Amino acid sequence: QFQFFKFSVVALEQTSNSCCLSKFQFPQKSLLLIGDEKCGIPSNLLNMADFCIEIPQRGVLRSLNCHVSGAVAIWEYRKQYMN
Repeated sequence: QFQFFKFSVVALEQTSNSCCLSKFQFPQKSLLLIGDEKCGIPSNLLNMADFCIEIPQRGVLRSLNCHVSGAVAIWEYRKQYMN
């Protein structure tokens, strides 16, 4: 259904194919998919994603709260389309 409206589904998830958020160029019509804090994005939804992105991090912990991750990704999208 999202393809009908020409939206690209961008999943915020750590996968082997995830692109670093700071290097990712968001499509202008993007739908951001965010999973829950324990299990992430369910595989059936992850398979629907056109792109997977992740926020680069250092250290032992490799996750942020969902609302923090979402805010960071939305800010990056907004920076790219400020004008």
